[in-house]
Amino acid sequence: MKRVLIADDEPVTLRLLEASVRRTGCDCALFRTGDEVMREMRAVDPDLAILDYEMPGCSGMDLVRAFRGNPALAMKPIIVVTGYRELSLKEALLDAGANEVILKPFSPGLLGQRVVELLG
Repeated sequence: MKRVLIADDEPVTLRLLEASVRRTGCDCALFRTGDEVMREMRAVDPDLAILDYEMPGCSGMDLVRAFRGNPALAMKPIIVVTGYRELSLKEALLDAGANEVILKPFSPGLLGQRVVELLG
């Protein structure tokens, strides 16, 4: 079974992300802060990560860079979810190594579809 690391500091959003991913048949590892992800990402060894852009501790941008800088995780797909609509932020996240940037509020069906495609 594929494992997806999900990080969001908002409990309702975290549960919605989890429900969307579980519908695809994947297992989930849930985190509320960027610092927790930074400490545990290697141990979790996810097949894909879904990261909120703005969280306590490390930001989604910091985490994208950390994933890409870690040889064991560098090739894992990353989706960043954000409420920020600036095109420059989306471009910066993609340039840093995110595979997809999804705006909040998001469609659970679209998120699930992207998870399936990226895990392909």
